[in-house]
Amino acid sequence: MKTLPAILFALGITAVLAITMAVIGANALVNPVTLPITNSPASASTSGSGVAAASFSSSSASSAASSDPAQVAQLQALVTQYQDREKQYQTELADGVNRLNQANTQLQTQDQQIQQFQQLLTILQQRGLIRIDSNGQIFLGRN
Repeated sequence: MKTLPAILFALGITAVLAITMAVIGANALVNPVTLPITNSPASASTSGSGVAAASFSSSSASSAASSDPAQVAQLQALVTQYQDREKQYQTELADGVNRLNQANTQLQTQDQQIQQFQQLLTILQQRGLIRIDSNGQIFLGRN
């Protein structure tokens, strides 16, 4: 008895979703495109702004080269500057990795030393030469 209302409710929700999707799809098909494409090569060659001509596509680079040599030189200087920064960052990254590897090596060495000290304390405790209480205090002999 309860399955019939559940099936009807599920079919109703499915129908509402299908109609909504159909309306949105029809609206998308009928709606004209109102926004111009701003990063296309055609808009970069027709505009006079330096931002639009800074695109790295071949057609806009060739049109920028023919229209304004000073702008091309400025862009080449910026590319060189960015490449120098990238080299600097790569060097700093390599230095950081080296320092991290050195710290990791030191940590492993110190961890081995701690394990050796713990083994020594365990051996001394087993032989009865020292006694360690619950507070971590070490007593010599069998006091």
